[in-house]
Amino acid sequence: MALRFNDDTNRSSFPMYFGRQTKFGDAASTPLQLIKLHIEQQVNATFPLIHQVATTMTFRNNYNRILEGALEFTLPEQAIICGFGLDVDGVIVDGVVVEKEKARITFEKEVRKGVDPGLVENVQGNIFRTRVYPIQPGGKRIVRVIYQDLAQIENDYFLFHIPIYFTNILENLDISLICAHTSNHRQPEFLPNIKFNQPFINSNGKYCSELHLVNVEPLQDEQSITYMLRTLVEEEVMYDVEIDPDDHNQAYFALCYMPPFPQYNKIIATNQQTMSICILWDASLSRANIENRNYEINILKNILDIWQSNNI
Repeated sequence: MALRFNDDTNRSSFPMYFGRQTKFGDAASTPLQLIKLHIEQQVNATFPLIHQVATTMTFRNNYNRILEGALEFTLPEQAIICGFGLDVDGVIVDGVVVEKEKARITFEKEVRKGVDPGLVENVQGNIFRTRVYPIQPGGKRIVRVIYQDLAQIENDYFLFHIPIYFTNILENLDISLICAHTSNHRQPEFLPNIKFNQPFINSNGKYCSELHLVNVEPLQDEQSITYMLRTLVEEEVMYDVEIDPDDHNQAYFALCYMPPFPQYNKIIATNQQTMSICILWDASLSRANIENRNYEINILKNILDIWQSNNI
């Protein structure tokens, strides 16, 4: 992460990097200090395919003028932003997701009132932009970004990768990892050569890892936390159902399943090779379109015809 401002006669403006490193802003701009970084990650072991990460950043203005922040951040490739907050008098105030046009109208009304609101915009892909004003001389501002990301699946375990980039010495680095609803034989494990790690402790069905450091120097290589959870078992169906808090008639379903594929193809006495196929069929209303269904059935028929023509 980097935070900068441009020294001109207008509002001094600075960029910031979140997640993947991105070139942004004027090369002649002067660094502004990121002093605290707090990472909070939560995952539910009953459905660990998705995990949530909250990154809270505190910046300090060491200059004798008021600054405006031009903040741009990049989420991990498959992540989705689900929360954003700015501090008001030191207390984080969470933003509300609304349609773009409605947000623009509300933003302009607040500006005319003399209020300086925060507006987060999706620039492109997983890149977002907002602004922070004012940052008083010698003052601090706090920014919190919350996102959900997909875990990687490697063999029989889930892999969680959490970026913690920073480019200057931090006064405080706080990391909190919580893995809920785990069994005793499914303890999270850090990958080798991970700098920022603290062993997980089992407490009331939760594995927790907390790390609190002061005066932390940045690494030259990519900085991240990576750990794994061995919880994927053959033929075990893992699923989750989420109900829309604003409309209880809307529900979302997700499933993770590892079929019991054989380690090798069998050869029967007639030298005919046999293979297995596992079909996971989505029977939800989102797949009710008969054209899509017929298209998928025809694909399966073509596969089976090819196998049959090759004596498989």
